[in-house]
Amino acid sequence: MSAVPASERAAARSSSPSTFLALYRLVLRLQVTPLRVAGILALGGLAVLLGVLARGDDDPLDVTTRVALGTYGLGMVLPLATVWLATSSIGDLVEDRLLVYLWLKPVPRWQLPAAAVLATVTVVVPLVVVPLVATAAVAGASQLTGAIALACVVSVAAYSGIFVAAGLWLRRALWWSLLYILVWENGLARAVVGAGRISIATYGQSLVADAAGVTIRYADRPTLASIVVPLVVGALGVALAVIRYRRAEID
Repeated sequence: MSAVPASERAAARSSSPSTFLALYRLVLRLQVTPLRVAGILALGGLAVLLGVLARGDDDPLDVTTRVALGTYGLGMVLPLATVWLATSSIGDLVEDRLLVYLWLKPVPRWQLPAAAVLATVTVVVPLVVVPLVATAAVAGASQLTGAIALACVVSVAAYSGIFVAAGLWLRRALWWSLLYILVWENGLARAVVGAGRISIATYGQSLVADAAGVTIRYADRPTLASIVVPLVVGALGVALAVIRYRRAEID
């Protein structure tokens, strides 16, 4: 890998909105493939099935909140869908040998990571929100639709920032991110008292639990914190991604 001279990195760069939109459309085209869309929709379809099963329970609202929307929807479907797209958003550019051309263009370094995060949010939110809202509806818990939609938006924003940054900082970022989702988000954060406060999933789950009036031990965050904290985490992820991209050596 060859380093770009400091004089080139310090050169004036165009900050036209059109360059950001071009990067956004490029990443979007790379992310949206039939396989990825079908895979995410399949995961969402299982959530709808869980909603159908929850409807027959003695307390469908509780089961829907804890299992269909909480443990499975926000704990598995949403982070898995996001990690699949976010870690590959810039990784696909590397594989297609397009990143070097973007690197050499006079474009502000923050634009590509920010475009990758925005593209990930654009794709994942509708693909996850629609089946999870349908899950609440078929389970007879339509009062949760607003909360689940909000929880999805703020959670995807957080995960997108983190996983785009992971794709730039780590080798085999997808596997490390999957390990984080399975071991931390769906393991230690629920089993260890206090660990849930640094788990993204618990903030989204808190929004849904609060709307349902259901108490979940590891998801008891205040409403304001459940919105603000994931957005701050997402912003920090973008900042880390920009820092890494600025220092990267591209071949």
